Amino acid sequence: MVGLIPRNFIDDIISRLDIIDVVSSRIRLKKAGKNYSACCPFHNEKTPSFNVSPDRQFYHCFGCGVSGDALKFVMEFDGLEFIDAIEKIAGDLNIEVPREGNDQKSREPQYRELLSLTQKSADFFEKQLRTSKDKNKAINYLKDRGLSGKAAKFFSIGYAPPGWYNLQNTLAPGEKNNSTNNKTIKQLISCGMIIESDKGHTHDRFRDRVMFPIRNVKGQVIAFGGRVLGDEKPKYLNSPETPIFHKSQELYGLYEARQIRQKLTRMIIVEGYMDVVALAEYGIHYAVATLGTTTSEHHIRRLFKVVPEIIFCFDGDSAGRKAAQRAMETVIPALQDGLQARFLFLPDGEDPDTIVRKEGKEAFEKRLDNAKGFSEFLFDTIKAEVDFDTLDGKARFGKKAGPLIARLPKGLLKEIMTNSLSQETGIDKETLAQLLPEEKERTNRHDSKASTAITQPNAKSKSSLSKPQTNNLAPTTQETAYHAEATDTETAHHHEHQYNIDSEQEIDIDDFIDSENPTLAQANRTPNTKENSKENKQLASMTMKALTLLVKFPESAQHINLLEDFEPEDENERLLCETLKKLKLNPQKDSISLLILWTGSPYADYIKSIANKKLDFTINQDNSEYIQGTLQDLKLRALRREFRSLTDKVRLLSFKGLTAEEKTRFVALPKQLKKHKK
Repeated sequence: MVGLIPRNFIDDIISRLDIIDVVSSRIRLKKAGKNYSACCPFHNEKTPSFNVSPDRQFYHCFGCGVSGDALKFVMEFDGLEFIDAIEKIAGDLNIEVPREGNDQKSREPQYRELLSLTQKSADFFEKQLRTSKDKNKAINYLKDRGLSGKAAKFFSIGYAPPGWYNLQNTLAPGEKNNSTNNKTIKQLISCGMIIESDKGHTHDRFRDRVMFPIRNVKGQVIAFGGRVLGDEKPKYLNSPETPIFHKSQELYGLYEARQIRQKLTRMIIVEGYMDVVALAEYGIHYAVATLGTTTSEHHIRRLFKVVPEIIFCFDGDSAGRKAAQRAMETVIPALQDGLQARFLFLPDGEDPDTIVRKEGKEAFEKRLDNAKGFSEFLFDTIKAEVDFDTLDGKARFGKKAGPLIARLPKGLLKEIMTNSLSQETGIDKETLAQLLPEEKERTNRHDSKASTAITQPNAKSKSSLSKPQTNNLAPTTQETAYHAEATDTETAHHHEHQYNIDSEQEIDIDDFIDSENPTLAQANRTPNTKENSKENKQLASMTMKALTLLVKFPESAQHINLLEDFEPEDENERLLCETLKKLKLNPQKDSISLLILWTGSPYADYIKSIANKKLDFTINQDNSEYIQGTLQDLKLRALRREFRSLTDKVRLLSFKGLTAEEKTRFVALPKQLKKHKK
């Protein structure tokens, strides 16, 4: 029985989180009305589109669409799985994570001690790369492979010098080179750093090798891979299976890829450590490598938790194509709608390391873009095995392809491929359905082991609007769940909760609007100024009207100029600007077409409600002129506030009480405002 984290502890931890504290400890937030804004940490942008609502305890980015609560932010920003995020948060709060069951408690100290030794080993190898008398062999090797010191440091690459007892004597000084009553020696054997002979004598496992630390999802060093520099065999040597390392479940480079502050959209699976490091050296930070094993379904499901697309990269020879075929068969059960697998074959004699150095990043990424899709690769592979021009060949083609397609999860991809198989073979779908084997349907999402849901209180949807399309829209509750079986990497040593990233609390437009009534959202009030308060109300009303006109008459966007250097202060203002941007990029003539642009966004229902609402006001000018005028008034708001503030100061202190700079601004501002008003 492995240890469960009690449900009430998770609920308590989540209830203690304040999203502003969590996010502001990692990125700089700026107050924007009742909410906060920042440049999104998950994609590159110059104008802030990332919004955080303290009232609703949610974040949302208008640029890339990411959204969630405080716990989701910790998972995404820190690159952690659910259970690791809970432990991280608990550690920040100085709270010990309780466990149910005694086995886990008894093992945890052992794991901590082993992890401490592997980290000390990594530190030792890094130091040797700088100080060993034989360091030049390793340094020259890395330089010859085109590796910079910056990349070596990022991956913590080190050097195991020649000799049988270097690491052992450093980490277990004074202990004899045998395991009899020597605690540290036993632990070094347990974590795979030293080897024990039949007679009980011990020596270092890694000697005269460039060392690549292998990290788990928390960034803890759990094992090593070593590349030999001499004639010793094997060329690459990995740590053995240990209590803290299971090679069939780990991926080299995954932790490092998630430390890069970029939005990951795809992952490449390559063969070796140097492939991962070389690609990163050229700015391709989304490659991982299996650790001397074939790609497993566990590897694939783990990557699909992080990205929607996996690209398998292979040599173009027969061995590479056989490996690709195995990968294709492995990925099938995980390929639900929205997830994609593709296959890239490199020229003979090339690997990612060599080809990226020859061609550069842009050319290599072009190869990735042109990689074969799953369906194309499956059909092409089987066609190459049969004589497709004959009836017998087509029958064999159907017999080989049918069982593979049957293993796909129910969904659009399976239906499309079944249709394609029908067209290729000339067999109608009804007959095919009878011929294809029945595959027992499995749950294939990354949360497939979830069996018991924990529903966060007060997560009810506030929207009473009819739902247009529900694909990609977040469910109405945030769920976390217990694992049913301890078979995953994260559950190999502990049987715990799994956070369901796709099951987020529904995000209503009210989550980011600074008023209980979204139609009367107000900008941030300037204290002690009646004019500002009145202006805020007027601008809120004008903004709502402008947004309504833009939604109902989207063609007017083509006659409106986008604002430069303007930062919205509430969500109606931001929605106005974002809708205008969308229409500039994708012009639409009616509200229905505009709604399609917002499908999948947490604001889809709100935009739909505006489109369906009867127009209850009239304006005395062209729609585009009114919207442009509203935008101009919003932009001039800052100038008017500055002028009012200086006016108040003059009333209190007189004009002489202003600084030289303030006097200049006080004289210039009326002219600026008058000029813009014209």
